This record gives sequence, structure tokens and C-alpha cells, in this order.
Amino acid sequence: MIKWKALAGSAILSSALIAPGMVMASPGGDHGHGHHKERMFEHLAEKLDLTEGQKAQLKANREANREARKADRDELHAVRQQLKDAIESGADQATLDTLGAKLGHMEVARMQRMHDKWVQFESILTDEQKAKLKEMKAERKAHHKERMKRWQERDQ
Repeated sequence: MIKWKALAGSAILSSALIAPGMVMASPGGDHGHGHHKERMFEHLAEKLDLTEGQKAQLKANREANREARKADRDELHAVRQQLKDAIESGADQATLDTLGAKLGHMEVARMQRMHDKWVQFESILTDEQKAKLKEMKAERKAHHKERMKRWQERDQ
């Protein structure tokens, strides 16, 4: 039981850390947060000085995978709900472990797809844009680390 919890927890935490960068690289809307994602994309496009061609390519890449992302998201939601229902109904440990393992595998696959999309995103950037993006990621990581430090200090 501990192994699947650790795997699922690690996958979810990693997703939370990776997702902001992916959201910025992904124009359009999922989960009803399109306006927020669009603003983030516009900010990233401005900071990296993306050309109209680059913006169009990113949008086309995102549109091409919209239905697959929705299906994956729906399946992930369904398995999370099954696990929640199983826990609430007092299901046996084998059932919980099976659902937990399935959820963990799905999270890992989702993270791999996100990584592939990130590599695809970076492939359309110039060397100068890649350097700027690397700098932005380092700043975001430092900011996140500082927030976590303040949060931990607050809880002590």
C-alpha cells in the first residue's frame, strides 16, 4: 500500500511542479480555465518574443491533441473517483492497491506526455529563446523554493 501511495504522491507532486511550465506553453483552454491559460501563454509569448509562426505552430500542436487530452483527463477523473468510492465503502486492501497502482501508472504516463509536449515546444524555439526560457524556469523554481521555505517556517 505504501508503495502505490508514494508513487501516486510523487507523481502528483511532480505534476504540480511541472504543470505551470506546461500551462504557459499551452494556449487554449482545458478545465474551463482557458482565459487564465491564454493570459499565461500571451505572457510567455511576449517574454520569449515568439514569432507569429511559432504561436501558430503551438496552437496547432495543442488543437491536434485536444480530444486525446480530454479522454485522458476523463479517465483519470474516473479512476480517482473509483478509488475515493472504494475507500469510503471500506473496500479491501487488494482493491485499493489495484486502483492505486492504476492511478499511479496513469499519472506517470501523463507526466511522460507532458514531457514530450515540452520537448516539442522547445524544439520550435531559437537558441536565444531557449536561453531565456531556461532563465525563466530557474527564476520560477527559485521563487517556488522561497515560497515553500516561508510556508514551512510558518507551520513550525
